[in-house]
Amino acid sequence: MKVYIVRHGETMVNASNKLQGRINCGLTEEGLKQCVELRKKFENKNIDLIISSPLDRCKQTAETLSNGNIPIVYTEKLLGRDHGEFTGMPKDSINFDEYWNYYKNIKYERAESVVDLYNRARDVLLDLKKDYDDKNVIVVTHSGIIRVLYYYFNGIPEDGNLGEVVIENCSVYEYEV
Repeated sequence: MKVYIVRHGETMVNASNKLQGRINCGLTEEGLKQCVELRKKFENKNIDLIISSPLDRCKQTAETLSNGNIPIVYTEKLLGRDHGEFTGMPKDSINFDEYWNYYKNIKYERAESVVDLYNRARDVLLDLKKDYDDKNVIVVTHSGIIRVLYYYFNGIPEDGNLGEVVIENCSVYEYEV
């Protein structure tokens, strides 16, 4: 099974460098352009299905990639990290290294812990393998899910910091599952 994990296009919250999490908003004009450009990268690939977070920015990205030709399934399992009390805050207002440290796994009042996010993302992969093992799938989701899946496939660093990799809007990570 080939899985292409895609981050949604740019939103106003992304452009302002804030923690978006589960804030539901659509794409900017730039985000829509990013999606159209991204669609070109998949033109010669045999994609069977798109699985997407149900938030508007992911829906818009998935619909642009599908262009009416690829079925889309939405699942809340692909929602971004619940930033809880940090939602909407500037990224530089929190200790990003601690927030994304797998081994410290800080339990916050409302924010989802990094290990809980990691386990949720891993479970999504296992479900995909079980349900779509013979398919080529695009997964449209959020930077947090993509970040922990990156480390799932590449190994957790010795220091546990999962915040090192930068996930750009409309970036693609390709894995064989």
